Amino acid sequence: MEEIGIYEFPRLVSFYLPQFPIVKQQMNLPINGKMINLRNRLKNLKEKGQQEGKWSNSTSRNINIYQRKSLLIISSTLLLSYLLIYFQAALQVLVHVLASDIGNSTLLKELVIYSNNLTGTIPVSLSKLKSLRIIRAGWNFLSGPIPAEISKCERLEVLGLAHNRLQSSFPIELQKLENLTDLVLWQNLLSGEIPPEIGNFSSLEVLVLHDNSFSGSLPKEIGRLTNLKRLYIYTNQLNSTIPRELGNCLSAVDIDLSENRLSGFIPKELGQIPNLRLLHLFENLLQGSIPRELGQLKRLQKLDLSINNLTGTIPVEFQNLTFLEDIQLYDNCLQGRIPPFIGVNSNLSILDMSTNNLVELGQLRNLERLLLSDNYFVGFILPEIGQLVQLVIFNLSSNRLSGSIPYELGNCTKLQRLDLSRNRFTGYLPNEIGELVNLELLKLSDNSFSGHLPCTLGGLARLTELQMGGNFFSGSIPVELGQLVSLQIALNISQNGFSGTIPENLGNLQMLEALYLNDNQLFSEIPVSIGELMSLIVCNLSNNNLVGTLPYTPAFQKMDSSNFPGNYGLCGLNVSHCHPLSPSWVKEGSSKEKHVSIISVTVGLMSLFFTVGVCWLIKGRQLAFVSLEEQVKPEKVDNYYFPKEGFTYQDLVESSGNFSEDAIIGKGACGTVYKAVMVDGKVIAVKKLKSHGGGASVDSSFQAEISTLGKISHRNIVKLYGFCYRQDSNVLLYEYMANGSLGERLHGNEQTFLLDWDTRYKIALGAAEGLCYLHYDCKPQIIHCDIKSNNILLDDSLQAHVGDFGLAKLIDFPYSKSLSGVAGSYGYIAPEYAYTMKATEKCDIYSFGVILLELITGKFPVQPLEQGGSLVNCVRRSIHAAVPMSEIYDKRLDLSARKVIEEMSLVLKIALFCTSTSPLNRPTMREVIAMMIDTRKSVSNPPSSPTSETPSDEDDSSRG
Repeated sequence: MEEIGIYEFPRLVSFYLPQFPIVKQQMNLPINGKMINLRNRLKNLKEKGQQEGKWSNSTSRNINIYQRKSLLIISSTLLLSYLLIYFQAALQVLVHVLASDIGNSTLLKELVIYSNNLTGTIPVSLSKLKSLRIIRAGWNFLSGPIPAEISKCERLEVLGLAHNRLQSSFPIELQKLENLTDLVLWQNLLSGEIPPEIGNFSSLEVLVLHDNSFSGSLPKEIGRLTNLKRLYIYTNQLNSTIPRELGNCLSAVDIDLSENRLSGFIPKELGQIPNLRLLHLFENLLQGSIPRELGQLKRLQKLDLSINNLTGTIPVEFQNLTFLEDIQLYDNCLQGRIPPFIGVNSNLSILDMSTNNLVELGQLRNLERLLLSDNYFVGFILPEIGQLVQLVIFNLSSNRLSGSIPYELGNCTKLQRLDLSRNRFTGYLPNEIGELVNLELLKLSDNSFSGHLPCTLGGLARLTELQMGGNFFSGSIPVELGQLVSLQIALNISQNGFSGTIPENLGNLQMLEALYLNDNQLFSEIPVSIGELMSLIVCNLSNNNLVGTLPYTPAFQKMDSSNFPGNYGLCGLNVSHCHPLSPSWVKEGSSKEKHVSIISVTVGLMSLFFTVGVCWLIKGRQLAFVSLEEQVKPEKVDNYYFPKEGFTYQDLVESSGNFSEDAIIGKGACGTVYKAVMVDGKVIAVKKLKSHGGGASVDSSFQAEISTLGKISHRNIVKLYGFCYRQDSNVLLYEYMANGSLGERLHGNEQTFLLDWDTRYKIALGAAEGLCYLHYDCKPQIIHCDIKSNNILLDDSLQAHVGDFGLAKLIDFPYSKSLSGVAGSYGYIAPEYAYTMKATEKCDIYSFGVILLELITGKFPVQPLEQGGSLVNCVRRSIHAAVPMSEIYDKRLDLSARKVIEEMSLVLKIALFCTSTSPLNRPTMREVIAMMIDTRKSVSNPPSSPTSETPSDEDDSSRG
């Protein structure tokens, strides 16, 4: 194979090789400092591919490899697998090439090599490239200092080195670059002070230094940058005041100095920057009042001064900001009223003034997010609230509001989150609250609401959390609550006056994790269906009048006895004291009355038990007869779609004990999974899908989907053997996984958790390869839509298999999961889904990143609200607060080996990439696999510390 160095392209002016996922394959290619002639080699492969029929005309049109005059371009929108391997192998020599040969391409004008996992230092030989205008080498693993020699590239306009491991102080020498317009160095390990010489960068338009460790003062000389348009220095350790000279940057469009330690006052001079669109100064130590002059920023769109110590009132001049879209002033000490006409003449959609001392609302229109919690607002919610028809989030919690909720609130049908908790509201809940069909969170706790809960609540099918504790609700618990099948985080109606029995159909809430019914007046027994909720973690039933035996189920066996005190008729499991004949509802009275009551209750219970026992025996025999003689008998309406297997419905019934409770190995939103041992000893998993009324049904499109999924074969995908449709049920037959799910292993008891990091790494890599297969090798592409640790199943050798793929598309389950039928499970849902309601492969990437965090930390994906509410936020907060890595990692792991620590650190960085807020910043599954493989091979390199923030959504020029 002919090899050629870059120096043999002496007239090369541009070298583009961005966003390439390097995997170091075993190719036995000589590493001799010369780059392979990609153009000739690809030409040969292209010709060979066409001869073999592997390269179609359409393919060739998507591969562009050409040298035109002095420009070499390699661009591709479609790469065959063998080309991919070849590119990856060729790129192994790129680092050495850059270090030794690139200085010979003296006419080179543009060097674009970002997102390639490159390591090593920046070559000093770049200083020879006198014609160089653009360097974009961000999103790599480059280390060491920024060479002062780069200042010799006199024509350099753009220097992008973001998201690397560069360690040095601010490169003062770069001030010699008179043409430099863009300096992009975010998310490195740069430290020290920003020098006064920054004022000499006279042509600078973009300065991006965020997510480093710069300290000291923000130099006043920055005000000399009259061409500066974008200034991002957030998430550093600056500890000075904001210089008033910053107001001289009259060309500025965006200024973000948030998340530092800046103190003092906000300079009024900032109000003289005519085109300022964004001003973010949140999470500093700023004090004093908000300058009225900020009301002169006529083009201001986003203002965030939250989490400071600001006092005084909100300037009335803010009413004049007609372009304002987002204003956030929460967590300050502001007083007085919200200006009455703020947002009236603009497209204001986000207003967050929580945690202040405000006392009066203004006239707000066009809002999507109204957040005013933790203030001193008094008065009522007026009927005009119904005019805010665009409202998505409404939070008035922790104020002093009173009165009833106006029925006009039902007009706000776009509402997804409604929090009126911790106020002084009274009266009945209006029936119209059931018209808020998009609600995901409803919190009305700690008020003085009374009366019955409206049955219309059962129509809130997307609700994931319902909090109504600490009120004066009475009557029975509406059976309609059993229709809220998306409830997952909590159902809390504690500390009210509910009476009667616990509805049996609360057992339909298959995803519910916390149930609070404590401190009411409920009586009778606990429904068995509640005990069968396998997702249930907390079930507080204390201080009621419940009797009988606690359900002997796995969910209740794990619960602490503190969930049940104050029910003197309860016994079993962890409840040590049981007084079934002295329930608290036996009122005080004479001794004779007590004896009569006890005798009556005793006789009544004995009669009831005898009657129930006889009925049970008779019914049991009848059911047994029906099961053996009728249900097992195949009917003409059965349909089977088994590619290879010859199971019948009768086989399934017999092998699973007629789908008995003992055979259950899992329950989910789509159905129940049973273990079935066939006559020949083969073990399979049978998922019995939920029926939604009207009997089961199947059509040609469903059959086609089953046929497609049945053909999928990959070592990391759970094999779908087939599907059986019967008049009363639909069942899917899967390969049986002996070691259950990853979720069970991580969060189960001490005997089952995964002991070593190596096992966890291999499971993560296997799951990634399975998901990659769904994304890239299935035609049509399959978006999983519900990636979570419970859907990563483990065989007898602990190899990972992705399960439940394709179900989101197959199953007509309109309200499954936490947001919609294809949204995923709480804690794993990508943030953009709440706004787009569209599932993409980047949603799967986010969910996979959460699984990586589970493997690293050993924690659940849902965390307490005070820790961020989710594992992603919890980890990012910990990193931002400089919490030691040893406190983040799972303490059950053996962390004594340096290799393990380094590898976990790199996988943590991958997890943070995957869970970036913006889907554009997330890698593909191919890139994830590449990074994971490279991680294992490069643990000898010192890992960087992940940052607490994912990259912001800046335009391409600031990406590095």
